[in-house]
Amino acid sequence: MTIARAREGRNWGVYLSTVALVAALAAYSRSGNRNPLAQSPDDWKAERQYPPLVFNSMAWLDCAISSSANGKQVMTTTSGQGFSFDAVMLPIKSSKLQLISQNGQNGMKYKFDSFPNAAVKAHFTGLGDGMITEMKSEVEVAVTRFTQPGGAGTAIHFTAADIAADSAYVEFTGVFVRGSDRKPFPFRVLFGKVRDGSGTVIPVDTAPDTKIMSKMVRLGSVKFPVTVTTALYEAEDNVAKLQAP
Repeated sequence: MTIARAREGRNWGVYLSTVALVAALAAYSRSGNRNPLAQSPDDWKAERQYPPLVFNSMAWLDCAISSSANGKQVMTTTSGQGFSFDAVMLPIKSSKLQLISQNGQNGMKYKFDSFPNAAVKAHFTGLGDGMITEMKSEVEVAVTRFTQPGGAGTAIHFTAADIAADSAYVEFTGVFVRGSDRKPFPFRVLFGKVRDGSGTVIPVDTAPDTKIMSKMVRLGSVKFPVTVTTALYEAEDNVAKLQAP
């Protein structure tokens, strides 16, 4: 076969492949189906076309998590409209723990991100039961004092009274899918000031700037729950378009 004939055959093959691809795309578009990649922006716009619903509730949070094994995060809403769930959490991959000595007083800061190991069964007061299909937990806490009876590198203990004012930042971001109609609700949960609770954090080593090996923290209690703000986006159907008078 000559080079010219080879090139001619190859060009003809490319032409036939292109025609087949165009025909397939045309048939797909006529079928009424949409490309999932093209559908996502429309869904995003529909769910966020109107301002979010904003709820206030009272809740407590119990969290036990480590860098080497699955942990647990339990949120219980005691009043108002909010989430209740019991999630198995993956080991912490990214964390930071700092011990701070200032003016003769020892303080501490820690932060980490965590994620459930699978979709989480959840209840939202007023919306019903469903599944949390996407979720990220962001935690950042600063305490003005703590105790460490075992010395450097051992368990650090603190109470709610030790937490610096407005320095317990706990945020959940994700998507809740209601079970009754499979309707998705993108959400953000933010915990407020903590009046009751305690925590234990174990560092990975004796360094003052290190990472978290494990931690067990309770924010709030049945008697003194934490104020929680939840924002939910909801796609609304059949909202009337009004004409100017």
